[in-house]
Amino acid sequence: MQASESLGLPPNTSGTDESIRQGCRYLSSLIQSVNARECDINTAIQAYNFGGQYISYVSDNGKKHSYNLAENFAKEKSGGRTVTYTNPIAVARNGGWRYAYGNQFYVEIVSQYLAVESFDNETVQIIMNEALKYEGWKYVYGGANPNTSFDCSGLTQWCYAKAGISLPRTAQAQYDATQHISMSEARPGDLVFFHSTYNAGDYVTHVGIYVSPTKMYHAGSSGIGYADLTSSYYQQHLIGAGRIK
Repeated sequence: MQASESLGLPPNTSGTDESIRQGCRYLSSLIQSVNARECDINTAIQAYNFGGQYISYVSDNGKKHSYNLAENFAKEKSGGRTVTYTNPIAVARNGGWRYAYGNQFYVEIVSQYLAVESFDNETVQIIMNEALKYEGWKYVYGGANPNTSFDCSGLTQWCYAKAGISLPRTAQAQYDATQHISMSEARPGDLVFFHSTYNAGDYVTHVGIYVSPTKMYHAGSSGIGYADLTSSYYQQHLIGAGRIK
């Protein structure tokens, strides 16, 4: 939603300064509404695009934004009508389309520009500083260094090594080498593990770096970068977190 639209004006009719001021006011009002309904901040971000009705929708469906909720909301509002959408995030997720109401990918698009840049723990900072160098790089099966790019466990092994931490090579071996903890206990810099994401002969087939309750950083099929831990796919395959012993 454009700032001018939130004022009831035609799109793009506000000046730049007024647009920014109105955008901030509008987002502030959405955050207040989200807090009152005990929803998460991503609900407010998506509602900035969809409008305030989305907050009520999320409130009635678990109080936490997810891509699936955004997609279902857009489907309902559009009557199922779709349009071509070639944003790389959309192409990676569904081949390049969205429903013809707002933008169901809005949170994921905004999140690209909200990368975590600082951590309290110096070791975690070293790991993430290294990992962020490769954001946007392609996933390469068997890749374990910058010359080849990375697969999931190659990325974690390489980045943790920069902080003086030696990890084994595969996701299963890294899982076996860590102290297993619940997701509620996980902290930035822990590892997060998944099962059966492909037929690898091992139970544990994917690993990422835990960043927050809703976010991890990993080498996935759509490339290296942040991913939504709350998505139905990752929730379906989630094992739990692991802490370096």
